[in-house]
Amino acid sequence: MAGKLEPLAMEPQEVVEETEEAEEGSLEPQIEDMINRINELQQAKKKSSEEMVEAQALWESLHRELDSLNGEKVHLEEVLSKKQEALGILQLHCQRKEGGAQRKNVLQECTEQISVHNCQVTESCRQRKLGVQVEEQLENLMSQHKDLWELHMLKQRLTWEIRALQSSKEQLLTEEKLARDKLLEVERRLRSPPEVGGARMVNDGRRRWRYSRGRRLPQTVAPQRTRPAKERPAPSAPAPAARTWSRPQTHRTRPAPSPTPLLRRRPEIKARISDRPPPPASVCSPIPNCFTNRS
Repeated sequence: MAGKLEPLAMEPQEVVEETEEAEEGSLEPQIEDMINRINELQQAKKKSSEEMVEAQALWESLHRELDSLNGEKVHLEEVLSKKQEALGILQLHCQRKEGGAQRKNVLQECTEQISVHNCQVTESCRQRKLGVQVEEQLENLMSQHKDLWELHMLKQRLTWEIRALQSSKEQLLTEEKLARDKLLEVERRLRSPPEVGGARMVNDGRRRWRYSRGRRLPQTVAPQRTRPAKERPAPSAPAPAARTWSRPQTHRTRPAPSPTPLLRRRPEIKARISDRPPPPASVCSPIPNCFTNRS
Protein backbone atom coordinates (compact mmCIF):
# COMPACT_ATOMS: atom_id res chain seq x y z
CA MET A 1 0.00 0.00 0.00
CA ALA A 2 2.84 2.35 0.74
CA GLY A 3 4.28 1.70 -2.73
CA LYS A 4 1.02 2.64 -4.33
CA LEU A 5 0.58 5.86 -2.33
CA GLU A 6 4.01 7.31 -3.09
CA PRO A 7 3.26 8.39 -6.73
CA LEU A 8 0.12 10.16 -5.49
CA ALA A 9 2.21 12.17 -3.09
CA MET A 10 4.53 13.21 -5.93
CA GLU A 11 1.77 14.40 -8.27
CA PRO A 12 1.06 17.80 -6.61
CA GLN A 13 4.67 18.87 -7.08
CA GLU A 14 4.50 18.06 -10.78
CA VAL A 15 1.23 19.86 -11.01
CA VAL A 16 2.78 22.92 -9.38
CA GLU A 17 5.64 22.83 -11.80
CA GLU A 18 3.28 22.46 -14.71
CA THR A 19 1.13 25.33 -13.50
CA GLU A 20 4.17 27.44 -13.24
CA GLU A 21 5.11 26.54 -16.75
CA ALA A 22 1.56 27.09 -17.89
CA GLU A 23 1.58 30.53 -16.37
CA GLU A 24 4.44 31.31 -18.46
CA GLY A 25 2.47 30.10 -21.55
CA SER A 26 -1.06 30.70 -22.37
CA LEU A 27 -3.58 30.47 -19.60
CA GLU A 28 -6.28 28.71 -21.50
CA PRO A 29 -4.49 25.59 -22.31
CA GLN A 30 -3.19 25.62 -18.83
CA ILE A 31 -6.65 25.77 -17.38
CA GLU A 32 -7.78 22.91 -19.48
CA ASP A 33 -4.78 21.01 -18.53
CA MET A 34 -5.40 21.80 -14.93
CA ILE A 35 -8.99 20.69 -15.18
CA ASN A 36 -7.91 17.53 -16.81
CA ARG A 37 -5.27 17.16 -14.27
CA ILE A 38 -7.71 17.77 -11.46
CA ASN A 39 -10.02 15.22 -12.89
CA GLU A 40 -7.17 12.81 -13.12
CA LEU A 41 -6.23 13.63 -9.60
CA GLN A 42 -9.75 13.15 -8.40
CA GLN A 43 -9.93 9.87 -10.17
CA ALA A 44 -6.60 8.93 -8.72
CA LYS A 45 -7.77 10.08 -5.30
CA LYS A 46 -10.95 8.11 -5.67
CA LYS A 47 -8.96 5.15 -6.82
CA SER A 48 -6.53 5.61 -3.97
CA SER A 49 -9.40 5.91 -1.48
CA GLU A 50 -10.83 2.71 -2.83
CA GLU A 51 -7.46 1.12 -2.59
CA MET A 52 -7.21 2.57 0.90
CA VAL A 53 -10.52 1.00 1.85
CA GLU A 54 -9.40 -2.27 0.38
CA ALA A 55 -6.13 -1.98 2.21
CA GLN A 56 -8.00 -1.13 5.42
CA ALA A 57 -10.24 -4.11 4.94
CA LEU A 58 -7.24 -6.22 4.14
CA TRP A 59 -5.47 -4.87 7.20
CA GLU A 60 -8.49 -5.61 9.36
CA SER A 61 -8.74 -9.06 7.92
CA LEU A 62 -5.04 -9.56 8.48
CA HIS A 63 -5.42 -8.20 12.00
CA ARG A 64 -8.27 -10.58 12.65
CA GLU A 65 -6.22 -13.34 11.13
CA LEU A 66 -3.32 -12.32 13.36
CA ASP A 67 -5.62 -12.37 16.36
CA SER A 68 -6.85 -15.77 15.35
CA LEU A 69 -3.28 -16.88 14.80
CA ASN A 70 -2.34 -15.49 18.21
CA GLY A 71 -5.25 -17.35 19.74
CA GLU A 72 -4.25 -20.43 17.88
CA LYS A 73 -0.68 -19.85 19.05
CA VAL A 74 -1.85 -19.58 22.63
CA HIS A 75 -3.95 -22.68 22.15
CA LEU A 76 -1.04 -24.47 20.56
CA GLU A 77 1.21 -23.31 23.38
CA GLU A 78 -1.31 -24.67 25.86
CA VAL A 79 -1.51 -27.89 23.90
CA LEU A 80 2.28 -27.95 23.72
CA SER A 81 2.56 -27.40 27.45
CA LYS A 82 -0.02 -30.12 28.06
CA LYS A 83 1.77 -32.41 25.67
CA GLN A 84 5.09 -31.58 27.33
CA GLU A 85 3.54 -32.37 30.69
CA ALA A 86 2.16 -35.59 29.26
CA LEU A 87 5.55 -36.30 27.71
CA GLY A 88 7.24 -35.68 31.06
CA ILE A 89 4.71 -37.95 32.72
CA LEU A 90 5.27 -40.57 30.05
CA GLN A 91 9.04 -40.21 30.38
CA LEU A 92 8.74 -40.55 34.15
CA HIS A 93 6.47 -43.54 33.66
CA CYS A 94 8.95 -45.01 31.17
CA GLN A 95 11.80 -44.36 33.57
CA ARG A 96 9.82 -46.04 36.32
CA LYS A 97 9.08 -48.95 34.01
CA GLU A 98 12.72 -49.15 32.99
CA GLY A 99 13.76 -49.01 36.64
CA GLY A 100 11.21 -51.70 37.44
CA ALA A 101 12.46 -53.80 34.53
CA GLN A 102 16.05 -53.30 35.66
CA ARG A 103 15.11 -54.20 39.23
CA LYS A 104 13.23 -57.21 37.90
CA ASN A 105 16.28 -58.25 35.87
CA VAL A 106 18.54 -57.72 38.87
CA LEU A 107 16.10 -59.66 41.04
CA GLN A 108 15.99 -62.45 38.47
CA GLU A 109 19.79 -62.52 38.32
CA CYS A 110 19.92 -62.57 42.12
CA THR A 111 17.39 -65.41 42.23
CA GLU A 112 19.42 -67.30 39.63
CA GLN A 113 22.60 -66.73 41.63
CA ILE A 114 20.80 -67.82 44.80
CA SER A 115 19.52 -70.94 43.06
CA VAL A 116 23.02 -71.68 41.74
CA HIS A 117 24.45 -71.09 45.22
CA ASN A 118 21.79 -73.35 46.72
CA CYS A 119 22.65 -76.01 44.15
CA GLN A 120 26.31 -75.65 45.04
CA VAL A 121 25.48 -75.85 48.74
CA THR A 122 23.35 -78.97 48.21
CA GLU A 123 26.11 -80.48 46.06
CA SER A 124 28.71 -79.66 48.71
CA CYS A 125 26.45 -81.14 51.40
CA ARG A 126 25.98 -84.27 49.30
CA GLN A 127 29.71 -84.52 48.71
CA ARG A 128 30.28 -83.93 52.42
CA LYS A 129 27.85 -86.72 53.25
CA LEU A 130 29.60 -88.93 50.72
CA GLY A 131 32.91 -87.92 52.28
CA VAL A 132 31.57 -88.78 55.73
CA GLN A 133 30.38 -92.13 54.42
CA VAL A 134 33.75 -92.69 52.77
CA GLU A 135 35.48 -91.73 56.02
CA GLU A 136 33.27 -94.16 57.93
CA GLN A 137 34.03 -96.90 55.42
CA LEU A 138 37.72 -96.00 55.62
CA GLU A 139 37.59 -96.13 59.41
CA ASN A 140 35.87 -99.50 59.24
CA LEU A 141 38.51 -100.76 56.81
CA MET A 142 41.24 -99.31 59.01
CA SER A 143 39.76 -101.00 62.07
CA GLN A 144 39.53 -104.27 60.15
CA HIS A 145 43.11 -103.89 58.92
CA LYS A 146 44.17 -103.00 62.44
CA ASP A 147 42.49 -106.12 63.81
CA LEU A 148 44.08 -108.19 61.07
CA TRP A 149 47.44 -106.61 61.78
CA GLU A 150 47.08 -107.28 65.51
CA LEU A 151 46.05 -110.84 64.72
CA HIS A 152 49.02 -111.19 62.38
CA MET A 153 51.35 -109.73 65.01
CA LEU A 154 49.89 -112.04 67.63
CA LYS A 155 50.34 -114.96 65.25
CA GLN A 156 53.94 -113.94 64.56
CA ARG A 157 54.57 -113.55 68.29
CA LEU A 158 52.99 -116.92 69.01
CA THR A 159 55.04 -118.60 66.29
CA TRP A 160 58.15 -116.94 67.65
CA GLU A 161 57.31 -118.00 71.21
CA ILE A 162 56.51 -121.51 69.97
CA ARG A 163 59.92 -121.65 68.32
CA ALA A 164 61.52 -120.38 71.50
CA LEU A 165 59.62 -122.96 73.52
CA GLN A 166 60.61 -125.66 71.07
CA SER A 167 64.25 -124.65 71.33
CA SER A 168 64.00 -124.53 75.12
CA LYS A 169 62.17 -127.86 75.03
CA GLU A 170 64.96 -129.40 72.97
CA GLN A 171 67.48 -127.96 75.38
CA LEU A 172 65.53 -129.32 78.32
CA LEU A 173 65.23 -132.70 76.63
CA THR A 174 68.97 -132.81 76.14
CA GLU A 175 69.47 -131.80 79.76
CA GLU A 176 66.93 -134.40 80.84
CA LYS A 177 68.71 -137.00 78.73
CA LEU A 178 72.00 -136.10 80.36
CA ALA A 179 70.36 -136.24 83.78
CA ARG A 180 68.87 -139.62 82.99
CA ASP A 181 72.27 -140.84 81.82
CA LYS A 182 73.77 -139.63 85.06
CA LEU A 183 70.95 -141.29 86.95
CA LEU A 184 71.54 -144.55 85.11
CA GLU A 185 75.23 -144.30 85.90
CA VAL A 186 74.44 -143.76 89.55
CA GLU A 187 72.05 -146.71 89.47
CA ARG A 188 74.75 -148.85 87.84
CA ARG A 189 77.18 -147.81 90.53
CA LEU A 190 74.62 -148.61 93.18
CA ARG A 191 73.96 -151.99 91.58
CA SER A 192 77.69 -152.82 91.55
CA PRO A 193 78.90 -155.40 94.23
CA PRO A 194 79.82 -154.00 97.63
CA GLU A 195 83.42 -153.61 98.80
CA VAL A 196 85.20 -156.68 100.16
CA GLY A 197 87.14 -156.36 103.45
CA GLY A 198 86.76 -152.63 103.57
CA ALA A 199 88.96 -152.15 100.51
CA ARG A 200 87.98 -150.33 97.38
CA MET A 201 89.54 -149.98 93.99
CA VAL A 202 90.34 -146.66 92.39
CA ASN A 203 91.00 -146.63 88.68
CA ASP A 204 92.73 -143.60 87.28
CA GLY A 205 93.24 -145.05 83.80
CA ARG A 206 96.87 -146.01 84.39
CA ARG A 207 97.22 -147.72 87.72
CA ARG A 208 94.85 -149.21 90.21
CA TRP A 209 95.55 -148.63 93.87
CA ARG A 210 94.17 -150.72 96.64
CA TYR A 211 93.24 -149.26 99.95
CA SER A 212 93.19 -151.75 102.77
CA ARG A 213 93.37 -150.97 106.45
CA GLY A 214 95.05 -147.62 106.03
CA ARG A 215 97.67 -148.83 103.55
CA ARG A 216 97.87 -148.19 99.83
CA LEU A 217 99.10 -151.12 97.78
CA PRO A 218 99.90 -150.76 94.09
CA GLN A 219 98.28 -153.19 91.79
CA THR A 220 99.12 -153.64 88.19
CA VAL A 221 96.38 -153.32 85.66
CA ALA A 222 96.18 -155.69 82.78
CA PRO A 223 96.38 -153.99 79.42
CA GLN A 224 92.96 -153.51 77.92
CA ARG A 225 92.21 -154.70 74.45
CA THR A 226 91.17 -152.02 72.00
CA ARG A 227 87.80 -152.45 70.39
CA PRO A 228 86.79 -151.36 66.92
CA ALA A 229 85.22 -147.94 66.30
CA LYS A 230 81.72 -149.37 66.23
CA GLU A 231 82.02 -150.82 69.74
CA ARG A 232 84.07 -147.96 71.19
CA PRO A 233 81.89 -145.72 73.38
CA ALA A 234 81.72 -142.01 72.87
CA PRO A 235 84.17 -139.91 74.83
CA SER A 236 81.41 -137.99 76.54
CA ALA A 237 79.50 -141.10 77.62
CA PRO A 238 80.57 -142.69 80.94
CA ALA A 239 82.38 -146.02 80.92
CA PRO A 240 80.03 -148.95 81.33
CA ALA A 241 80.19 -150.53 84.70
CA ALA A 242 81.09 -154.15 85.15
CA ARG A 243 78.11 -156.37 84.82
CA THR A 244 77.45 -158.27 87.98
CA TRP A 245 74.75 -160.60 89.03
CA SER A 246 72.51 -159.23 91.73
CA ARG A 247 69.06 -159.62 93.04
CA PRO A 248 66.42 -157.96 90.84
CA GLN A 249 65.13 -154.74 92.33
CA THR A 250 61.50 -154.17 93.13
CA HIS A 251 59.59 -151.01 93.80
CA ARG A 252 60.58 -151.35 97.44
CA THR A 253 64.29 -151.87 96.91
CA ARG A 254 64.60 -149.49 93.89
CA PRO A 255 65.93 -146.06 94.90
CA ALA A 256 63.57 -143.12 94.55
CA PRO A 257 64.22 -141.20 91.32
CA SER A 258 65.24 -137.61 91.57
CA PRO A 259 62.73 -134.97 90.39
CA THR A 260 62.89 -134.31 86.69
CA PRO A 261 64.92 -131.27 85.70
CA LEU A 262 62.01 -130.06 83.56
CA LEU A 263 59.90 -129.39 86.65
CA ARG A 264 62.84 -127.75 88.36
CA ARG A 265 63.51 -125.48 85.42
CA ARG A 266 59.89 -124.45 84.80
CA PRO A 267 60.14 -121.06 86.65
CA GLU A 268 63.41 -120.42 84.84
CA ILE A 269 61.71 -121.13 81.46
CA LYS A 270 58.84 -118.75 82.30
CA ALA A 271 61.24 -116.01 83.33
CA ARG A 272 63.26 -116.55 80.15
CA ILE A 273 60.10 -116.29 77.98
CA SER A 274 58.90 -113.13 79.75
CA ASP A 275 62.35 -111.50 79.47
CA ARG A 276 62.67 -112.40 75.79
CA PRO A 277 62.65 -109.29 73.49
CA PRO A 278 59.85 -108.81 70.94
CA PRO A 279 60.28 -110.23 67.43
CA PRO A 280 62.28 -108.18 64.92
CA ALA A 281 60.56 -105.73 62.57
CA SER A 282 61.62 -107.72 59.50
CA VAL A 283 59.38 -110.62 60.55
CA CYS A 284 56.29 -108.42 60.86
CA SER A 285 54.44 -107.29 57.80
CA PRO A 286 54.76 -103.58 56.98
CA ILE A 287 51.82 -101.43 58.00
CA PRO A 288 50.84 -98.21 56.21
CA ASN A 289 51.40 -94.95 58.05
CA CYS A 290 47.73 -94.02 57.80
CA PHE A 291 46.76 -97.05 59.93
CA THR A 292 49.36 -96.36 62.59
CA ASN A 293 48.47 -92.68 62.73
CA ARG A 294 44.79 -93.49 62.84
CA SER A 295 45.18 -95.93 65.66
